[in-house]
Amino acid sequence: MRPERQIAPDIELTQEEKDLFEILKSNSPILLNDLKVQSGLSNKKWDKTIKGLTKHGIAKVNKTEEGLLVQWVD
Repeated sequence: MRPERQIAPDIELTQEEKDLFEILKSNSPILLNDLKVQSGLSNKKWDKTIKGLTKHGIAKVNKTEEGLLVQWVD
């Protein structure tokens, strides 16, 4: 069984980033569009939030044959 995923204590996340983190924690990898729908964020907030998570090294977006996948970075 995998250990529970944690965020480094020195990284400060917005509430939207924390919410997206919780979704990713249980559904990684996930299609980008599915994650966006589940988050319920507006386009502007979605863009800012996903960029924040990738900037902090928490999430990674990959282009695959299935489409754009967002996955958790260990």
